[in-house]
Amino acid sequence: MTINIAIATYDAIVLGCDSLSSIVEQAVLPFRNGQDGFARDAEGNELIDAFGNRVVSVAQVQPFVTNVFGGAQKMFLLYEDDDTSVAAVTAGMATLSGVTIASVASRFRKKNAADAVVYTSVEAVSKAFMDHARHEWERQLNYANAPEEQRPYFPDVQFIAGGYGRDDETSKVFKISVCNSSLEEQFVWQTRSGTCFGGQADFVERLLVGVDQRIVNGVTFRLMAETAPRGARLASSFAEQLRLAGVQIPEGFQFDIPQEFVELPWHDYVANIDFANLPTQYAVDLVELLVNLQSGMQRFANGVATVGGRTHVGVLKRGEKFVMLNEPKLHHNHTGYSHDL
Repeated sequence: MTINIAIATYDAIVLGCDSLSSIVEQAVLPFRNGQDGFARDAEGNELIDAFGNRVVSVAQVQPFVTNVFGGAQKMFLLYEDDDTSVAAVTAGMATLSGVTIASVASRFRKKNAADAVVYTSVEAVSKAFMDHARHEWERQLNYANAPEEQRPYFPDVQFIAGGYGRDDETSKVFKISVCNSSLEEQFVWQTRSGTCFGGQADFVERLLVGVDQRIVNGVTFRLMAETAPRGARLASSFAEQLRLAGVQIPEGFQFDIPQEFVELPWHDYVANIDFANLPTQYAVDLVELLVNLQSGMQRFANGVATVGGRTHVGVLKRGEKFVMLNEPKLHHNHTGYSHDL
């Protein structure tokens, strides 16, 4: 996993990400938390395959991190000329067709240069890159020959792409899902400003929104599970009170209590930040804070940290080249044992 951040202000788009790359394998964990994970039929009998082995439900197959490396390049330029500049950060699969996602982006740039392709909008660049990545993704997974029932379980590659186009009145930021072939514009309101995040961003979401999606899903599931039993208890209590009051309830009469579920105001208490008017340095500082927050909390969480390493920050401004800040150069420290200069 990874953390991706984008902040758009009136003056700039600032991207941020971490630099850890995880080796993830699909593992069967049928007995986690004391649960019996073997698949069973409608009568509760364990299912046995043709070789006499007990069967595990596909729901028990989960991603399992086996190793982590630092130094992954998750931020890269997609397209740039004198009038249009678009860059992106990525989460999800780290390689496609034997090369890193950064190399996929590099090949995209070289192909456009060789074909003399000119883009004049951020959306056009993002759409073309999504199609390019989708082709590599399908080739990697042998999508054309894969059984239909396996396709919903294929891993995704996600991007946050942003920048300035010659034909764009303001900056533009898009979220891309290669698996779903979806391109979703962010910050569609008048100021075209705000923040969005991708990858593993639960602590970032808690800070900015007040809750993360796990809390929303957990509370929503609990409320929905309690709706029907609570309605039954209310109906029973109401009927009993009528009987105690001497009201004769006709035989077979059923109380119909509507099962209404009210959406809770999850997004009414987001952090009050004036993203539009943030100076670029403030936006850089905030992106740095958010990436480091997710990385820092991962360091102390149970299991293998899948977010961390060096924090990368990149800045896009209209009419200027995309720049990544304070990027390190490759070096080596052990120069040998000779005393010669």
